[in-house]
Amino acid sequence: MPAPKLTLRQLNRATLARQGLLAPLPSGSVARQVERVGSLQAQHPDWPPFALQSRLRAEAPAVDLDRARTRRGVVRASLMRITLHVVSADDFWPMSTLTLPLRVAQFRAGYKLDPVASPLGRRITAAHPQVLAAMREEPRRVHEIEAILAEQLKGVKIPPSRSLWRHFSGAVPLVQVPFPGEAYGRARYVAAAEWLRAPTDAEADPDRAAMHLAERYLAAFGPATADDLADYVGRGREPGRWRAATEALGDRLVELEAEDGRHLVDLEDAPRPAAETPAPSRLLARWDSLLLAYGTKQRARVLPPEHQATVITRNADVLPTFLVDGFVAGTWLPRTGEKGPTIELRPFGRLDNKDREALEAEAIRLLPILAAGAYSRVAGTD
Repeated sequence: MPAPKLTLRQLNRATLARQGLLAPLPSGSVARQVERVGSLQAQHPDWPPFALQSRLRAEAPAVDLDRARTRRGVVRASLMRITLHVVSADDFWPMSTLTLPLRVAQFRAGYKLDPVASPLGRRITAAHPQVLAAMREEPRRVHEIEAILAEQLKGVKIPPSRSLWRHFSGAVPLVQVPFPGEAYGRARYVAAAEWLRAPTDAEADPDRAAMHLAERYLAAFGPATADDLADYVGRGREPGRWRAATEALGDRLVELEAEDGRHLVDLEDAPRPAAETPAPSRLLARWDSLLLAYGTKQRARVLPPEHQATVITRNADVLPTFLVDGFVAGTWLPRTGEKGPTIELRPFGRLDNKDREALEAEAIRLLPILAAGAYSRVAGTD
C-alpha cells in the first residue's frame, strides 16, 4: 500500500502542532515543556526563555529557566551540532552519549592528533583529574580549566587555539551552571556526572541512546527522515545509526511521503493536522530550534528557501523571525521606547493589518522577558 502523501502545508502544520505554535503547549513542568519541543537552541542565555514562552498560552507565567536549571530539571550544555542547547536533565545523557564523539572528531581533525591514543593525548588525559577536582570546589570558566591543565603540562609543547579546553570538553561531559550575572561568553562549567548523576547503562549505550533521541526528535520535529535526524544531531555520525534508530521504533512508526518524493517517518500517534488548520502569527527567538532542526535543503516546511540567506547569515547567526500563516514571513528587532517594549517588523512582503496587530500583541506579551542587554545585542551591536 503506498505511503500517504503530505503536502508542504500539511508538513508545516504537523511540525507547528508539536512545537506549540498552532495551539499552545499543554501545562507542565519546565523540563517537560522543553522535552515537548525537543531542545532549545541556546547560544545566548537571554533567548531560550523567550523561545519557550512563545509556545505557551498567553496567560502563562513567565518561564523561569534559571530556576529550572538551578533545580537541575533542565541543563544548558554543548550537545547537538556542538552548539549550546537547553534540554531536560532526563534527555541530557542520551544526547551527550551521541554528541560527545563529535567533539572528539573535531579535535582529531582540527589538530591532526588522536586525543586518546597519541602520547600527547594521553598526557593531557592524565591531567584531567586536576580539573575535575577543582570543579568540585566551584564551577570553572574556560580560561581556568586551561590554566589548570597548562600547569600540569609545563614543558610540553601544546597545539594553539584552545586545544587543552577542546581536549577536556571532548572527553568529559559538562554542563553550564546558572549564576548571577551569567552572560554570553561567561559560562561556568561543572562535570555533568557531579551536577546530575552518572548515566545509566541504557543512556550510555549508543544504540539505545539513539533510539531515545530518534523518538524525541520525531515527537518534536517530525515527520522527518533519518537524514533530517542526522542533521539535527550533527553530521559526522554514521547515517546508518539513525536509520537503525528510527526502524527500532517498529510499529510505533508510520511511513509517509513528502510532496517532493522523500520518504518520511513519524510517530503514529503524533499530530498531523489538516493543511487548512489556522496558524496564528507568532514571534520566534533568535537561533530558534525550529529553523535549525533540519538540513539546509529541508527547512522549507517553515522557512521559504528564497529567504534562508536573509534569516541565516554567513556567520551562522539566525535572526529573530515571525510566522504568518505558519511560514517565516520576515525578521524583527526588539525596541524600547517611552511606552515600553515594542518591535520593529521587517517583513519580506506586505503585511495586512490583522497580522501586524497580532504580531504587535505577541510583542507586548513576550518582549518583557528578554533581558535589557539583549535589546542591543539582537540589533547587531555586540
